[in-house]
Amino acid sequence: MCGIYGFTQSRYESKASGELLRQMGKLLEHRGPDGDGSFIDDEVALGHRRLKIIDLEGGSQPMQDWQQRYVVTFNGEIYNFQELRAQFEKRGFRFQTRSDTETILAAYHFYGEACVECFQGMFAFGLWDKQSKKLLLARDRLGKKPLYYFRLGQRFVFSSEMKAILALPDVPREIDFEALNQYLTFGYIPAPLTIFKHIRKLKPAQTLILENGELKTKTYWNLPQPESATQHSEQEYVEQLDGLLQEAVRSRLISDVPLGAFLSGGLDSSTIVSTMTRVSNQPVRAFTIDFTVDGFSEVDEAKKFVKHLGVVHTVRQIFPDAVRLLPKLVWHFDEPFGDSSAVPTYYVSEMARQNVTVILSGDGGDELFAGYRSYLLRDEYMMIRRLPLALRKMLFAPIAQALPFQAPARNFLKFAAYAQMDDGPQALGLYPYIKDDVMSGVVRRELKSFDASMQRREIFAELEKMDKLTKLQHVDTKIYLPEDILMKVDRMSMANSLETRAPLLDYRLVEFAAKLPANLKMREGTTKYLLKKLMQKYFPKNMISNKKQGFAIPINAWCQNQLSSFIHEILLDSRCYNRGYFNGRAVEKMLHHHSTGQRDYSEWIWLLLNLELWFQTFMDQDTRRV
Repeated sequence: MCGIYGFTQSRYESKASGELLRQMGKLLEHRGPDGDGSFIDDEVALGHRRLKIIDLEGGSQPMQDWQQRYVVTFNGEIYNFQELRAQFEKRGFRFQTRSDTETILAAYHFYGEACVECFQGMFAFGLWDKQSKKLLLARDRLGKKPLYYFRLGQRFVFSSEMKAILALPDVPREIDFEALNQYLTFGYIPAPLTIFKHIRKLKPAQTLILENGELKTKTYWNLPQPESATQHSEQEYVEQLDGLLQEAVRSRLISDVPLGAFLSGGLDSSTIVSTMTRVSNQPVRAFTIDFTVDGFSEVDEAKKFVKHLGVVHTVRQIFPDAVRLLPKLVWHFDEPFGDSSAVPTYYVSEMARQNVTVILSGDGGDELFAGYRSYLLRDEYMMIRRLPLALRKMLFAPIAQALPFQAPARNFLKFAAYAQMDDGPQALGLYPYIKDDVMSGVVRRELKSFDASMQRREIFAELEKMDKLTKLQHVDTKIYLPEDILMKVDRMSMANSLETRAPLLDYRLVEFAAKLPANLKMREGTTKYLLKKLMQKYFPKNMISNKKQGFAIPINAWCQNQLSSFIHEILLDSRCYNRGYFNGRAVEKMLHHHSTGQRDYSEWIWLLLNLELWFQTFMDQDTRRV
């Protein structure tokens, strides 16, 4: 895993390029502590921070092909690089290293920008063609690796993290209110938006070409739709899944450095660890954290799987110091991020990195095999939608607005007034009402012209004839998975210089799961039906029927106790008030209601706290870090 960055030379003198690359690379050192490299010519400057995983001696970057025409800076892993290498060697390409990076150069030599279709893996890269003066950026199919870019006039810059772009002089820090609207609704900002109006994220499965001053983006892959009829018996589907899973895990065990796996005690991570024991000839190491808080520890469940599988298990008790940790998390995320499970993700990554450099995780299982509780609740809110939207707005919106914001019925009335899709309350977001209640009038006016659920509706429209479960899964796989789950895992693992691999997100396995009939993903209230059916081959039935807990923290208790004074200090400070984003009186009321137990506002508080800390870290002249 690495950090990549670069820029076009049209606005810079070559003499200054080296120093600018050095500054950008320093900000990404956590992504690649094992070395750095640069390439500079009259057209572009490319930089790289390296975390050594494969070909420890010969894999330095930026890397050029044997003919010195192409140069690439690459973040990620190409898992089928050995097969591709054999093919390209037969066709005359001369390899100079054992690195998977060189496979990208060879694939581009033969296929141009279509090279991305060859790769099985996770990747973000920038490739410069010296002869045609063309810059290619690319991101993997599921969005496991991030890639940001900035263009204003003749200036074009890209990087793994936005902070490196902010190191350049004169990059505007103008807030994008459409992105802020997304954050205040869902707790994250989906691509192509970022919190800054002039910086964008490349979408998953997208390439970008910059040539002759013209910028073009293209989507090279999409999720397939379910097959119209069952093609195989249930047992045949189980065997297909088993084969795909074993191959996905086997290919992700290639490493020249120590490797292990996260083990939470849930089905997804246990599936990965179990598969590792069957396909690896080395002892498997698993890592679990214990939060030592009743209801939030999965250690006992993890130990059952450890005993059954016979793996080497490391457990670490965590006593979280959220006051110390939060500013660090804000720095690593670059833009506001409201998912509090970033805290345990950071701690388990920190613990694992003390023992290994590469980790396998169970990310993706809920999206692929229908594991979220919201999928079970998808029909609960449909009766209300039989009323016309205009009538619902007229009936319910005024009542909702008249109620005090602590009234429990207000959320349902808001949903009843505005829901437009075959979806539950998540259609309006996790935090859809915070904008009306605690944001200032000025900010509300800026936000009201944006529709945060537009992307969801566009996906629903593409799948108009599909069942509701398929629609929800596609939305989560295309938006929630890359922008929340994978963003969180990338940033928290890379903050600790740890590479994380997700076998369940092998695109061939993803395509297989997407084509499954709905009754093989959820049946009679059983989520992840087919995956559970498979794992009955390897675990006792009672071990795979545990209630899903999720990677959560006791955020309600934190906001009432250990974080309480810190929250009041940040959100009620004059700096926060004078910024003009929050309604100070409403924030005071919200904090009072939470501290006295009238209502749990911990998720709202966490969202606002992270936003204000972000302003202090990246916007305020006297405290910003870059």
